[in-house]
Amino acid sequence: MVYFYRSPMAIVISALCSIAIAAFIYFVIVKPQTDDANNQVNHALQQAAPSIHKAQSIQDCVLAAGTDTTKLAACNK
Repeated sequence: MVYFYRSPMAIVISALCSIAIAAFIYFVIVKPQTDDANNQVNHALQQAAPSIHKAQSIQDCVLAAGTDTTKLAACNK
């Protein structure tokens, strides 16, 4: 809500109050939610990293084996 006053000092004070309210909302409501979401994404990526690494190593093994079925069978172990 914006109030208009004739006094320049009142306009400055009103603007500062609006900025203070917006900063309070950001630091109390928005920032904790985004930090929590970022932490959850980082945690999920850390859990998925071993699986991604294993899949990459299997892919490298299959590419190196080519058409040799003995080497392809060894890639699954």
